[in-house]
Amino acid sequence: MAEGSAPGRIGHMSAAQHPQTGRRRNGLALLAAGVSLALYAATAAPWLTWAHDGADGGDLIAAAMTGGVPHPSGYPLYSLLGRLFAQLPLGSIAFRFNLFSAVAAAVSVALVFLLVCNLLGTQQDGLPVEPIALGAALVWAAGPTLWSQAIIAEVYALHALFVALIIYLASRTEALERPRAWLGLGLATGLGLSNHLTLTLVLPGVALWLLPMARPRRLGAALGGLALGLLVYLYIPLAARGDPPVSWGDARNWAGFWWLVSGQPYRVYLFALPLPELPRRLAVWAGLWREQLTLLGVGLALVGLETRRRYMPRGWPLAGLLIVVLTSAYAIGYNTVDSYVYLLPAYLVGVTWLAQGALAVREWFVSRTSVPGAAASLMPLFLALWLVGANYSDLDLRRDNEVAIWATSVQQEALPGAILISGDDGHTFALDYIQWVEGERTELVVVDAELLPYAWYQRQLMKRYPDLADVRFAEAGSLIIERLEERPIYLTTYREELEEAWVLEQQGVLWRVMRNR
Repeated sequence: MAEGSAPGRIGHMSAAQHPQTGRRRNGLALLAAGVSLALYAATAAPWLTWAHDGADGGDLIAAAMTGGVPHPSGYPLYSLLGRLFAQLPLGSIAFRFNLFSAVAAAVSVALVFLLVCNLLGTQQDGLPVEPIALGAALVWAAGPTLWSQAIIAEVYALHALFVALIIYLASRTEALERPRAWLGLGLATGLGLSNHLTLTLVLPGVALWLLPMARPRRLGAALGGLALGLLVYLYIPLAARGDPPVSWGDARNWAGFWWLVSGQPYRVYLFALPLPELPRRLAVWAGLWREQLTLLGVGLALVGLETRRRYMPRGWPLAGLLIVVLTSAYAIGYNTVDSYVYLLPAYLVGVTWLAQGALAVREWFVSRTSVPGAAASLMPLFLALWLVGANYSDLDLRRDNEVAIWATSVQQEALPGAILISGDDGHTFALDYIQWVEGERTELVVVDAELLPYAWYQRQLMKRYPDLADVRFAEAGSLIIERLEERPIYLTTYREELEEAWVLEQQGVLWRVMRNR
C-alpha cells in the first residue's frame, strides 16, 4: 500500500479483501435502501405539495417536463433525471417526481451504510460492525430533514445522494490506489454540482481527507472526471434556445447563463442573517441536531468524536468536522426559513460519528459488563425506530391535498381567458404545473408580479400569450390598467398596494379586480 493511503487503524480491512463480507454488506445495503424506500413511498405526497417547504416542486416539474429551465441555479441534472424517471407509469407526474426523490434518498441510505462500514472497518473485538452501520444508516433515513425531502418534488434528496456517494468513494482507500477511482470521484463531483452548488461546502473536507493520497496522475484523472460531469450544464443553454414555456433567465447568452447558475437573485440571502437573530438561529441549529439524531444519538456522536483517534480513519475527524462547520455556517447565515435543508451533509457526518460512538460504547459494555455485544450493537437501530415513531404523523403526506383543493378552486372560480396575477411562488408554480404539465386551463394568463421587473420574464410572457405583446409590464398595476376592460383579472394573493385604485372582491381563493364605482 502506498504511503499516505493507509486508513490509519490496525485491523482495518476492506470488504474487497473478504468477498463474503462484501456480499453480505451489499445485501444489507440493499435492505437499508428497501426499508427506506418503503417508508418514503408510504408517506409521499400524492400530488404537488406546499408542505416541507416544497413549493418549488411545480416549477421543477414543469421545467423538466417541457424541456425548460427551472429557477436558479437551473438544476440540469435534476431536470434530466426527473423527466426520465417520470416515464414510469406510477400515477400522476407530480407523484412520480415525489417518488424520484424517494428513490434518491433511499440510495443515499445504502451509501451511508457502506460508508460507515468502511469507516469502522474490522474491529478487534471480534464482533461485526454491520449491525451498527445498518442502524446508523437507518437513523440517517429516518432523520426528519432527509425524510421530509424524500417525499416531495425537490432537489435535496438527489443532493444527499451525491454527498453520500462522494464521501463513500473517498472512503474506499484501496480503490483510490488506482487513477480510475479518482476519475469516478471527479465524475460524481461534477454530476453532484450540476444538481446543487452547495456541494462545494463538502469538497474542502473531502479534499483535506484525500490530500495525503494526492498524486499528479490521480489529480488529473479527478479533474477529467469533474469536467465530464459538469458538461451536464450544457443542457441549460441548449434548452433555453428551444424557447420552452418555462425557462428562467435568458441562458442563450453567457450573461443570462451566469445569472442563472450563480443564483444571482438569491445572493441577497447569503450571510444576510441580521446579527440580533444569530442567537436564536444558533439555538434552532442546536435543537435540530437533537431532532435528527435524538438526544441519545447526539451523545453517541460526541462519544465518537471523543474517541476519534481510536475509531476513525486517519484524516476523517478533521475532514468531517470541516464539512459540519462549513455547511452549518452557510445554513445559519442564509437568511431564509428553509435554510435548514443545507444541513443535510452535516447530519450525514453526524451519523458517522454516532456509529463510531456506538462502537466505542459496545466495546465498553463487552469488556466491562455482562451485556452481550449483539444487544449493544442494536443501539442505533433502536434510535432509528424511535425517530420513525416520533416523526411519522408529522411528516406523513399521504393525505396532503392542500394544493389540489386550491388548484381545483382556482379552475372553478376563474372565468375563461382570465388573467391571474400571483405574488406567491407556490401559486405560480402550481399553476405552471396545471397548464404546462397537465394541460388544464391553458387559456388562463398567469403572471407572477414579483418577476415582472425582469426583462427575460416579460419576453417569456409575450411568447406564452402573444396578445399581451403591446402591454407595458412595469408592474401589476400597469397590466391591470391595460387589460381590465378586456379580460377578467384575479389576484391569487391579496395585494394592499392595489386596493386604493381598484375594488378587490374575494371570490373563493381568488380576489377579482374590479373598477372603483
